[in-house]
Amino acid sequence: MLLSLNKKFLFIANLKTASTSIERVLSPHCEVRLTQSNYGKHQSFVEFADRFRWILSCTNIEDLFVFGVIRDPVDFVLSLYNSHKREQFKGNAKLYTGDMDFARFISQWVPKNADQLKNQYVRFISSEGRIVTNFLISYDKLHAGLEIVADRIGVPELLNLPRANTSPAGSGREDLTREQVEWIEARFKRDREFIDHHADKLYGV
Repeated sequence: MLLSLNKKFLFIANLKTASTSIERVLSPHCEVRLTQSNYGKHQSFVEFADRFRWILSCTNIEDLFVFGVIRDPVDFVLSLYNSHKREQFKGNAKLYTGDMDFARFISQWVPKNADQLKNQYVRFISSEGRIVTNFLISYDKLHAGLEIVADRIGVPELLNLPRANTSPAGSGREDLTREQVEWIEARFKRDREFIDHHADKLYGV
């Protein structure tokens, strides 16, 4: 989560959507930088607005360009699964997925980590359920989306993102059964609808 009063933007950081790379480019322009998960990096807009209402009172939220990135549900879940195969998680039985197939991931990992595997769209709505982003980029159109953001906020460096926090090679769509894909689609039905209705469209600018 990044807030720049100077450049007038708010970046809502979603999981597994190049947020670390985007943060490395934009952090120098920001007065508020939440770049670690334990300090609220991936909190929702509602959580951020409540926590930082004092600083938002210093500016008109309508003057900020609010943006974020959302990912196809199947790719999102696979990325979470693959990312927790890293050695850094090996000492944490709750988080490590290197010793389990996707079926075990669903039956064992997901119930223990439901906070990570929640619908993405909740990060991008107000307490009344309205979309708050001016621009929600679909991950598969990241570069084209960042071209628009870079021009809008005046940070051309966004077009040359550094590689950071990439997931190790692992399972792909072709490794999932039809039932597993259907499980993901059912769990993330609202995300799919949100992407279809709102992704890659400019609002209020």
